[in-house]
Amino acid sequence: MRSLLAAILSLFLPPRGTHRAPGVPVFPTASPYVPPRRARPCPADVVLADGLPLVRPYLAVWEREREARDRGRLQRERRRAAVLATLGQDYVPAEAAA
Repeated sequence: MRSLLAAILSLFLPPRGTHRAPGVPVFPTASPYVPPRRARPCPADVVLADGLPLVRPYLAVWEREREARDRGRLQRERRRAAVLATLGQDYVPAEAAA
């Protein structure tokens, strides 16, 4: 039990006594380099979304599916009008007749 506790503590604590190199600080004294901030080219109230999607994916999928349904409906109406034209009948879509 004592050796297990010593092994765990040795992972988190620095070594003691002669094992430590002389003159080496335990914690680094130099701060990491922080690049200077650039001035914003736009006002502060503008949100920059260069790498972010502007529309939620589920909304884009819904719009694509709706457009596909609309294209299919229009194609069916054009086919119906062509078939009825070969029979000599005029076809007026329900939307135009209302």
